[in-house]
Amino acid sequence: MMGTLPYAMAISGTAPSALTMILGLIVFVGGLALLTQLIRYIAERRAATRPAVHLEPPNASWRSRVHPGQICWASLQFADRPGWKDRPCLVIRTHEQGVEVLKITSKNKSHRYECIQIPTRSWDKRAREDSWLDLGESYFIWDQAIRRVAGSCDAATWHQVMRRHRTGYVYIANGAGDK
Repeated sequence: MMGTLPYAMAISGTAPSALTMILGLIVFVGGLALLTQLIRYIAERRAATRPAVHLEPPNASWRSRVHPGQICWASLQFADRPGWKDRPCLVIRTHEQGVEVLKITSKNKSHRYECIQIPTRSWDKRAREDSWLDLGESYFIWDQAIRRVAGSCDAATWHQVMRRHRTGYVYIANGAGDK
């Protein structure tokens, strides 16, 4: 009886054979390769449908619009309640019919890691102190929400913005924006 026990264990599946382990490894590696191909396919499809960010506008008609690096006053929605407020913001991307901006506030935000101090007097002569730029979330606004251009961002601040955000003109080449 004792001599047949190891044979019975191998047949019942309690001790996997080398062949079973190799087949399992092949299935695992094949599944991993398939998953890698699927992720690559999804990333390529997403990149193909997402408009690229370009350094230059698609044509001369865009040059008259607000462009990345400019500070403008725009009507933005409150984050915590209904309503709108005219506030300064920094344009980071110009789209065909709107812009993406970062909010600027005069309230001291030195305690928040995503906020940096931004020189204010070059674009707001009434300012007594520098303002704070929130590098966290960008907001899309339509061109109609822009009240006026106040000035341009200083080079040191713009460099910090470019490290956190893709900046430029957003359009699909040979598409709607490339007229």
